[in-house]
Amino acid sequence: MACSVTIAGITYACTDIPTGGITRALIGDYDNVRSLVSVTGGTATITPASADLLTDNDVFDLQFSNRDGFSAFTDVKTVNADGTFSVVPTLSLEFPVMTKAKRDELEAISAPLGRVVAFVETAAGTHHILGYDFGLYVSTVDGASGTGRAEKNRFQITLTGEEDSLAIGITSAQFYGDVVPA
Repeated sequence: MACSVTIAGITYACTDIPTGGITRALIGDYDNVRSLVSVTGGTATITPASADLLTDNDVFDLQFSNRDGFSAFTDVKTVNADGTFSVVPTLSLEFPVMTKAKRDELEAISAPLGRVVAFVETAAGTHHILGYDFGLYVSTVDGASGTGRAEKNRFQITLTGEEDSLAIGITSAQFYGDVVPA
């Protein structure tokens, strides 16, 4: 029996692995990233390569928990009957253990009117740019001590935006440049 389906240009095969979760997230100041990334017709060009973005401190690698069911991104496009639409990307990340250092960093990143662009790698091996059009902002920072051994002591952060289009897909080479994945 064949296991390949194509619907309107979207192909699904049995070999597709739809594993959920985020394995890596990089964020950078909106204005800095916009000067280094250009998008034409849904295709991104990153100059210099992503590896240089990391070494030049244009983007920062967020050290979050990628072993649980919290860290993820969603990209929701809603089309209205009158032809208007909205696209809302949301990136949610969990940082285990509520330390003072994490609190201070999360306080700084959640400054009012701050905008960032996020580069995300999913557990399925796909790579995306979120917030390219108008930027993402920190919509919530949530800390919880947990009430017992079955609950986590953690911070959670949610970044949200409103864009002109769905997240921009990029290649692994664009995401990593010359950097070898850890």
